[in-house]
Amino acid sequence: MSQPPEIDPPADWLDIAHRVVDGTLVVVVSGEVDLHTAPSLRAAVTAGIDQTSASPCILDLTKVTFLDSAGLTALLDATCHAEARHEPLRIIVDGNRPVIRPIEITGLDDTLRLYHSIDEALNSGKRP
Repeated sequence: MSQPPEIDPPADWLDIAHRVVDGTLVVVVSGEVDLHTAPSLRAAVTAGIDQTSASPCILDLTKVTFLDSAGLTALLDATCHAEARHEPLRIIVDGNRPVIRPIEITGLDDTLRLYHSIDEALNSGKRP
């Protein structure tokens, strides 16, 4: 039995950008996170986490239009990588149903650190 050909995802399926907000690295993702694009997400977030020192990395998923099990695994892997560095990965999901729904169905909302905005994620570790 032959294997199906490996498909390279079109560049417009997933866009990943890095920006700095108030001295904190934010990885901004838009598009579809699936079997073909999840490795790119994992690599970008892991690299972002590795670039930070003694500060959090924020992952903004508010512009993601699709998230499947491979994407959930990438989020969990990145979270574990961040925790190994003793700094949690803060994930912004807003009310984005294509993202929050699979997270809630799988129970990962109890494991992942989810926020509604960049401001909320930035201020979560600060003391009043």
